[in-house]
Amino acid sequence: MAKGKDFYGKDVTEVIANACKELSASQEDLDIEVLETGSAGIFGLCKKKAHIRVSRKAKKGADPEKKTDKAVEPVAEPEPEVITQVEVQEKKEESARRKNVPEPDETAKEEKSAPARKKKAQELSAAVEQPVELKESTQRELPSDEVITTIKEDITELLTVMGFPSNVTVEIVDYSVACRISGEHQEVLIGNDGRTLDSLQYLLRKIMSRRLPDRMMLSLDVGDYRQRRAQELKERALELAHQVKADGKTQAIAALNPSERRVVHMMLQDDKAIRSRSVGEGLFKKVLIYKPGKKNKSGSRKGKGRQSGHSSGNK
Repeated sequence: MAKGKDFYGKDVTEVIANACKELSASQEDLDIEVLETGSAGIFGLCKKKAHIRVSRKAKKGADPEKKTDKAVEPVAEPEPEVITQVEVQEKKEESARRKNVPEPDETAKEEKSAPARKKKAQELSAAVEQPVELKESTQRELPSDEVITTIKEDITELLTVMGFPSNVTVEIVDYSVACRISGEHQEVLIGNDGRTLDSLQYLLRKIMSRRLPDRMMLSLDVGDYRQRRAQELKERALELAHQVKADGKTQAIAALNPSERRVVHMMLQDDKAIRSRSVGEGLFKKVLIYKPGKKNKSGSRKGKGRQSGHSSGNK
């Protein structure tokens, strides 16, 4: 059996997608061995790339000696294959009609075939899309009540060990596990600009990642801090945008986490007179707000930090 090919990337999902694309094969046709799940590190440090080893699955009844030759052949995508079969069937039906029916007038032929082709295309589209939608819906697995209870107990125990016992609620909101802390220690658990809260959320995501379904996120909030913080950032973004349009000078908002940067970008994305982008490395980056054509005069001119994004729609 041939040794599998190694692929590397930011996370397992991305690496599998790249492997499928390079090998021109669907995930179901590949044997995938996950050697390293990858890690974003702590605040951008100690990053690890995801590492998988991929080989093609042996087809049932296939000759092992001929497996290598077949593996080189590109695998056809499902949709083009179905369409090709329909076209072949149409040609057969057209050939049969020509043998048994006199050739009609060309204009009438086009008028008659156009609606038929359109109807057939709609039926084909519905037949192809429906299984995909069903498959996606069945893949969205939710955690069990036991897992939710365990998450709540672990957060409660962690806060008690820290010396800040609090009330904890856990619920599922839009395919995300929303955890909320309340009690007398809210201010200290939030920390300056929410840094303590972000750190706790990061640790909990790492601890709970093996218990939650794939791609399901966990969010942690203390009281209604996240909502208040988002409103403050929106107001700050509008204030700085007005200032930039008035004097033309680039403004910046101090290092923000990904969700906070998104709030700022979304708030300014419809304003055509200014732009926003994220600059820096790691989890926390600053957001620049500037006039088009002014971005090279910003804090990145000294070569410190990496540019992330190009417009107000970026994170």
